[in-house]
Amino acid sequence: MNRLLMLFAVWCLLVLPTVGGAVDLYDAVQIHGFFSQGYLHSHNNNFLAHSRSGSLKFTDCALNLNWQPLDALRLGAQAFYRNLGDYNENAVVLDWGLVEYQPKDWIGLRLGKIKMPLGLYNETRDASFVLPMVFLPQSIYDESRRDLTLAYLGAGLFGNVALGRFGDVDYHLFWGESSYPDESILQESSERSLENTIVRNSQLSPSRQNPLIPDSFSTLDRANDKIRGAALVWNLLPELRFGASLLHSESEIKVDSDGVSLVAVETTVHGRYVLSAEYHTEQWLLAAEYSESDRTMESFGETALDGPSQSWYVMLCYFPHEQWTISLLYDEFYREKHDKHSDSRPQVRADNGWRKDIGLGLRYDVNSWCNLKLEYHYIDGSAMQLNILNEEDVKRYWSYVVAQLAVVF
Repeated sequence: MNRLLMLFAVWCLLVLPTVGGAVDLYDAVQIHGFFSQGYLHSHNNNFLAHSRSGSLKFTDCALNLNWQPLDALRLGAQAFYRNLGDYNENAVVLDWGLVEYQPKDWIGLRLGKIKMPLGLYNETRDASFVLPMVFLPQSIYDESRRDLTLAYLGAGLFGNVALGRFGDVDYHLFWGESSYPDESILQESSERSLENTIVRNSQLSPSRQNPLIPDSFSTLDRANDKIRGAALVWNLLPELRFGASLLHSESEIKVDSDGVSLVAVETTVHGRYVLSAEYHTEQWLLAAEYSESDRTMESFGETALDGPSQSWYVMLCYFPHEQWTISLLYDEFYREKHDKHSDSRPQVRADNGWRKDIGLGLRYDVNSWCNLKLEYHYIDGSAMQLNILNEEDVKRYWSYVVAQLAVVF
C-alpha cells in the first residue's frame, strides 16, 4: 500500500467519528466521502474475487471535492480506492474529475472524466451507501467490466427541460473515450485469452491454422474505446420516471510479436441501448430495465461474435420501516439474443450462453451515515465469467453471499 493510500486511509479514520454532514468551506467548497467494507463467499464458482473460500478483499474508499465559485460554474473531482479481489492497482485513482458550466437549466457543458449515463443507476454505482443492494443487477451493470462503462474522458452536453404538467426531462449527450488501467484483471484476462487462442491454433493441422495468429507475443495493449452516446430521463411524476440511453463504441487490441505490431481483436458496439422504468413510493420501489448490445468482434481476421446480446431485470424493494429495506431481484443475461443455447457454437457448453440470477437482500440503516447489507444470490449459467478467476471447469449452478458495512460523510 503506497504512501498516498496510507494517508488517505488515516484521514478517513479521523473523519469517521464526526460523520453526519459535509465539510462546508466558505459555502463554495464541499467535501464528501464514503467507506465500505464487504465480505464475499461463493459456492462452485469464484465471483469477482477468489471467493469460494471467502474473501474480505472488498473495500471501497472515496473522497470527493466540489467547488462552485460561480452559480453557473462547478469544478469537482473524486479520489477513489478499491480493493476487490484482483480488480485494483492497490492505488488511489481519479474516479471522476470535471469542469461544469451551466448558464441555464436547459443547457450545460461538462469537460473531463465524467460518469457515463448508462441506465438509471450507472452514475451512482460507486456510491454503495445509497443503493438498496450491494451490487446493481449484473446483466446491465457488470461489475467485472466496470472500468469500461464507469466514466468517459471527453465532453458532454446536458440539461433539464420543463414539460409543464408532463413533468420534465433530463438529457445528456456525450462523446470521447473510455479506458481501463494497464495493470487490471481485464488486461490479464485478455492476455490469457490470447495465450489460449495461440495454443488452440497450434494444435490444429497446418491446413486449418489461422496464419494471422502469431506463435507468441511480448506485449498486449488495448486502445481506448472511442465512444459516443445519449441518455434521456423523463420525470413524469415525483414517484415515476422513465429512461432511455444509447452507446456506440469502437476498440481494438494490439499485440507485439517479434517487433511487429498486429491488430488481434477489433470490437464495434454498433448500438447498446437501455430502456428503464422506476416507480418509488414511501414503502415501495419497483425498477425494471431492458438492454440489448449489438456488437461485432473480429479476432485475427475471423468473426468471433456478431449479433446482439440481451439482458433485463426486475427489482422490487419494500420499506417496512424507515431503517429497513427488503429487496427481491430477478436478473437475466444472454450472450447472444438469437442463439440463447449456443447452438452455433457446439464447442462450448450451452450454459455458457446465459446467466439467470435470483437475489434476496436485506438492508439496515443504523443511522443517517451508516448502513449494513446482507444478500444471497442463486445463479443458473456461466456467462459473464472471466477466465482468470475460474480456470477450472466452470459450474452451471452456483451461488454467493455478500455482506457489507458502508458509511458516508
